[in-house]
Amino acid sequence: MNTFRTRRPLLVNATQCLHPTLILTDSGQRKAYPGDWIIEGENRERYIVDNTFFQRTFAPIAWESSSEGRHYGS
Repeated sequence: MNTFRTRRPLLVNATQCLHPTLILTDSGQRKAYPGDWIIEGENRERYIVDNTFFQRTFAPIAWESSSEGRHYGS
């Protein structure tokens, strides 16, 4: 198995769950538990990651306006 890194930053919106929540994902309905993160990607796909993985993988960024072709974030 080889290890790969994405070629561009992946910008997502993320919300940490405070109570058990059901969400619809590409894989069907899933349950998020307190402490889990609900991630929404570029194409509005949604998925759940646990807090340990989230803290290792994602970092907050300061949002700045951009004149680039695509808009990311809220």
